[in-house]
Amino acid sequence: MKLMDLLVYNDIVIQCHDYPDPDTIASGYGIYCFLKQHGKKVRLIYSGPNEIRKPNLLIMIDRLGIPIEYVTELKYTPELLVTADCIHGETNVTDFSACVYAAVDHHVSVRNCSELYEIRPEYASCSSIIAVMLRESGFDWNSDEVLATALYYGLYTDTNSMSEVSHPSDRDLRDFACYKKDLLPLLTNSVLSLSEIQIAGDALNSINNDQEHHFAVTCAKRCDPNILGYVNDLILQVDTIDVSIVCCFISGGIKISVRSCINDINAMELSKFVTDGIGSGGGHRQKAGGFISSDKMPDLKPDNIVEFISGRVRTYYESFDIIRAETYTVEHDKMKIYVKKPQIMGFVQSNMIFEDDTVIRIRSVEADFEVCASSDVVIMADSRGSAYPISRAKFDSTYEECEGVFDVRSDYHPHAISTEKESQRLIFSCCRSRGGAKVYARRLERNTKLFTIWNKRHYISGMSGDYLIARMDDPGDIYIIDCERFNEIYKEQ
Repeated sequence: MKLMDLLVYNDIVIQCHDYPDPDTIASGYGIYCFLKQHGKKVRLIYSGPNEIRKPNLLIMIDRLGIPIEYVTELKYTPELLVTADCIHGETNVTDFSACVYAAVDHHVSVRNCSELYEIRPEYASCSSIIAVMLRESGFDWNSDEVLATALYYGLYTDTNSMSEVSHPSDRDLRDFACYKKDLLPLLTNSVLSLSEIQIAGDALNSINNDQEHHFAVTCAKRCDPNILGYVNDLILQVDTIDVSIVCCFISGGIKISVRSCINDINAMELSKFVTDGIGSGGGHRQKAGGFISSDKMPDLKPDNIVEFISGRVRTYYESFDIIRAETYTVEHDKMKIYVKKPQIMGFVQSNMIFEDDTVIRIRSVEADFEVCASSDVVIMADSRGSAYPISRAKFDSTYEECEGVFDVRSDYHPHAISTEKESQRLIFSCCRSRGGAKVYARRLERNTKLFTIWNKRHYISGMSGDYLIARMDDPGDIYIIDCERFNEIYKEQ
């Protein structure tokens, strides 16, 4: 669905979920601004048993002038009802009648029966989705400081103070929003109440500590998700705990917050493992978050959620091997020899993006990385939208330039960001690998974490069925490629 699809309707109601949070308010307000600009008759509402009482929400609505209304009934049937950060038919949304339903959300729902919808579970907040949809519709949300502040704060609160951003579009909203910097401290320091301090204390008193694997899990009573990060940070100060997960029940499911203080456990990877098949997860190496849908796990209750999550975490710990390239001995007799096929890739020389010596952050689907622009640094890209740097010498020895613009088939096209936060969409030229390079390779029988010789702090993850590869001309250069990509690149000798 695109926002332009909503313009065929004139009488429109935008509905936030019951017990609203900043993300649903910001998302609804973004849609409201778009429709108002196009001259539509539109209302922004929420319902539920109680009106908004949380200080940060009242400040957000008052200082930003958000025209949200509390209603217990709609006395008419609008042409279109759009739910923001929620889906009509879910238990966290009061049921109002409409001729047509639409939805924008970052949670998957099996109850979704909206005729129009945009569901992106890989995004950390609905505010990020709205920012992208507004830009795609030609609406410059960032020129409106009020709207930019609302969207930024929606992302901020849904990601535990930006510690759990995952998708590159989340990172774009975080980095480029022109928000009211004087208002954010007031909003962020008006979140905790005395009752929520008590909730944090109760969660700390009910920790389930796994002494074998050095992780802890606890469940807090229903609360603002930011409380989870606060509790996690306290738990990680315990000398025998390396990893902590705190959860709480929220509308539509269970919110989890993950923290790790050791290199062997990536918090983002753990959050995705815990929520696999039942929700979604994402974030960073040390801080991440996730969501478990109540539709997928209707039997989870406060008295068994800690046991369930602890079981998944133990399974995760027991599911992988660790390889450290600096001490690993390549067993050639257990590996086959493969030859690299010629392939088309994308490339751009870094100093063609920004001037020499400019520090550039390259943002792609997988992650951000920084390089210093020069004639010696080339940015490569594959068709999936992944990007990585190589030296010009390695490029010249491995690839040859060919005609054409390289097509990146990804929902997020790689960008280059300068220290002044100037962003450019990267345009890649085509190149062809020379092929012929030989490697040793074997399929992984278990999930594996590889610490390479060039990065001893951050590991590469490989799943069972992926390939462990060692270059024949440099056996210490070990890396992992997923099965599908491996078959595209290599053939057996």
